[in-house]
This record gives sequence, C-alpha cells and structure tokens, in this order.
Amino acid sequence: MKKFKIPTKKTIGTFSKGMKMKLSIICAMAHRPKLLILDEATTGLDPVVRDEVLDLFLEFIQDEDCSIFFSSHITSDIQKIADYVILIHRGKIIFEEQKDNLVYNYGVAKCGKEKFAQLSSDDYIIHRTTNMSVECLVHDKEAFKRKYKNIIVDNATLEDIMLFYVKGGTSCED
Repeated sequence: MKKFKIPTKKTIGTFSKGMKMKLSIICAMAHRPKLLILDEATTGLDPVVRDEVLDLFLEFIQDEDCSIFFSSHITSDIQKIADYVILIHRGKIIFEEQKDNLVYNYGVAKCGKEKFAQLSSDDYIIHRTTNMSVECLVHDKEAFKRKYKNIIVDNATLEDIMLFYVKGGTSCED
C-alpha cells in the first residue's frame, strides 16, 4: 500500500477515482494471478495516475507467465503496454497483429490523385480520398518508399491504423 501511495487511514469512499483504481488493481494482483482481464482500466484517470497504473501493468507482465487482456480506447496506453493488438469493431475481429509490426512497419502514404492512380493495389491496404489528395495505409512502409520514391510516407500510429480500418476508406479488396 505504501509503495502505491494508498492512504491507510482513510476510508475507501473518500478516495479519488485514481486511488480507487490503483487499490482495485492491487487487490486483483494480490493473489498473483496469471491473467488479468481489464476493461477500460485507465479511462477517466488523470495523466499521472494513468501512467502509474500502466507502470503497475508493465511490472506485472515482466513475469513471462503473466498476461493482461486489456481493452481500451486510449491508443497511447495500448501502445505503451501491449505486445499484441486485436482490433474488435462491432463484435468482429478486424485484425490481430504484433504491436511492434504495426508500429514499425505500417505507414500512411500521402499523394495526389494522379500519383495514386499509378499505385499497385498490392502496395497498400486501404485508401481514403479527400478533395485534394489520397491517403493510403501501407503495411510495409520501407518497401513502399523504395518503390515510390516521390511519395511521402509517415509513420502510422495505432490510432491511424485503427481509424483507417474502422472509420473507413476503400479496401483494396473492394
């Protein structure tokens, strides 16, 4: 309790939301489970407490026998602690991928409509068109950069990837 700065002389009813969440997690971890299932565990917490809670999770999963099934809409939290990312939308698994593959290999290519017309559909996953340009989600940004030297490719965040899949665009298979 001391390590996590939980006051021992106060009643739980007087705790802040962050203190209650830390206490809940400490209780859940007290019996040394192999698996924690958490739903939106960091939602509504201030950034400092959220970071402390995420550090607790990271400490927990240092034991290779322990895992966390963690659902969250806060993509920065997922990016910080996840090894694997499963995107579920409307009850359907959209993708399941190692986080490092998503973060290090995926990219967002941006080009004009004329350049887009020259792209092979094998080189991108989904595209979306605006008035002036096209953005494409690519699964291998380095290969894409080598093939299309004059097209800008930015690193894709987890949020970028999820938005492409959920919010839409046109899939190469459409």
